[in-house]
Amino acid sequence: MEWFWVLYALVTGLCVGSFLNVVVLRGLSGESIVLPPSHCTSCNHKLAWYDNIPLFSYLILRGKCRYCGEKISAQYPIVEFFTGIIFAAIYYKYSFATINLNLFFLLAAASLCIVMTVTDIKEKVILDAHAYILMGLGLVYNMFNIAGVNNTKIMFWLFGHKIVIYQAFIYSILGLIGGFGVLAAISAIAKLVTKRDCFGEGDAYILGALGAFWGISNAIVILILSIFVWGGLSIPVFMYKWFKNKEYKLFYGMLLFIITLVLFFTGEFLNVFDSVTFQWFALLLIASIGFYCCRHLLKSIKQGSALTVIPYGPALIFGAFVVMFLL
Repeated sequence: MEWFWVLYALVTGLCVGSFLNVVVLRGLSGESIVLPPSHCTSCNHKLAWYDNIPLFSYLILRGKCRYCGEKISAQYPIVEFFTGIIFAAIYYKYSFATINLNLFFLLAAASLCIVMTVTDIKEKVILDAHAYILMGLGLVYNMFNIAGVNNTKIMFWLFGHKIVIYQAFIYSILGLIGGFGVLAAISAIAKLVTKRDCFGEGDAYILGALGAFWGISNAIVILILSIFVWGGLSIPVFMYKWFKNKEYKLFYGMLLFIITLVLFFTGEFLNVFDSVTFQWFALLLIASIGFYCCRHLLKSIKQGSALTVIPYGPALIFGAFVVMFLL
């Protein structure tokens, strides 16, 4: 019976994923998520119920509209499948064989994270309403310590009234303020240095919302993870464009930086470097190459060399899912 409920969570996630697609598309277009009923975006023909079966309708129709034959975006089955997997994983980890309030808050948070990821990838936009809802959920979630992880209570007096709150709520507020503040500050400094927008305002809202839900310590973990994820995905894209645009100083500088970094950590892992002097020399070399790359990168941005814009929001959401399932 336990695995039956995991399967039930999977199917529920597929259905919710279908709804999240509606939230994404109509949120970006400004339409109501209720009316008009589901229809083909190409021919506007109203879809029958059997055209809306999550995942299966796409497979049966071979990715084409039944009425006009136009291709259906792969976004629909991908979001449905991913949401189903996430729902099943949340149920398995947090509520195996039980249904509780913690489960519903986690499912709601995951749904909002998926929506923000898709809007950021699709249009490089984060709708403020989605971040605000997640912030509100996070504050309520921790105000009543629904997760039940931190039962420590803090008591203080306010205007003659005794106030008792959970420590988790304090961490939630700090996560909201700190998460938003850190990325907003980084964005402001980057703009001051480069004279260009390097981060979207929505990224600060995302980290603030994630901090409100998972607390200040987890917000730090999410930020660190996102830096590595975003860097791992974006650097190859940037290098390809630099090579294509004949910005060879940036391309070969970054390539040399990556090679020296990999060789250093490989040597450390294999205990090849016995000399402390050699280790410091290697670190100095890596830092020098990194400084060289940063200097030419800033110069390229200031001169208006267009860099491929890779949304940062999905990297933050990835960090949040790591915290949700592994920490």
